[in-house]
Amino acid sequence: MPQAFTQQFDVAYRDQDPAGHVSAAMYYVYMLNAYMAYAHELLGLPLTDGIPQIMLKTSCEYVHPAKWGDTLKVSALITRLGTKSFDIEYRITIAADEARVIAMGSSTHVAYDYATERTVPLTDTFRERVRAYQEESREAEAVA
Repeated sequence: MPQAFTQQFDVAYRDQDPAGHVSAAMYYVYMLNAYMAYAHELLGLPLTDGIPQIMLKTSCEYVHPAKWGDTLKVSALITRLGTKSFDIEYRITIAADEARVIAMGSSTHVAYDYATERTVPLTDTFRERVRAYQEESREAEAVA
C-alpha cells in the first residue's frame, strides 16, 4: 500500500457550525493545509516560498461529524500523475481511532509558471519524489 502524507489538526472552537459540528468549509481548509505541506516537502521548498502549482478542483464527502476537541488526521495520497496535472485523495479520520472516517475528499492540481501565466508539464523531479515518498512503505513491508 502506498504511503500517504499525513498531518494532524486539533478542531478549534471557531471551526464549529451552530450545530456544534465542524463546519463544511473547514474540511477544505484541512485538506488545503495538508496539500501545501506535502507539496512543500516534495518540492524541497521552505514554507515561506510559493509552490509552482494551482489547485483546480476540490470535493469533499462528509461521513461523520467531528467536534470541538477532536484531533483529526488528514492523509493525502497522490493517485494520478498526468502530463501537467495530478490528483490527490484525502482521508480524514479521528487521530485516536483511524477506523472512524470523518470525511473523504479529492483535489486536482496543475503545474503552473507564474511568470508566463501558463500551465507547464510536471517536472521529472516532482514525479520521482512522489514515487519515492509513496513507495517507502512498500519497501518497508517487503523487508518485514
